[in-house]
Amino acid sequence: MNAILLREIAKLSVEERRALIDDLWDSIEAEQALPPLNEAQSALLDARLKDSIDRPDEQTYTLQDIAARHGIKL
Repeated sequence: MNAILLREIAKLSVEERRALIDDLWDSIEAEQALPPLNEAQSALLDARLKDSIDRPDEQTYTLQDIAARHGIKL
């Protein structure tokens, strides 16, 4: 690891370093949790995005809305 980066990290408080660790783990998990999209998935997402742009007045739902409807806590 870069020595300059380590010196800068050492200047952080224990609480800040713990938060940094949490953020680093979260970023690693996010990268590992999502496999790359195949062409069909990518095309479907593109079509859905185009549809939402073409119909701006159409009701939309957030992930939180859908999870709540199904009794799932995020």
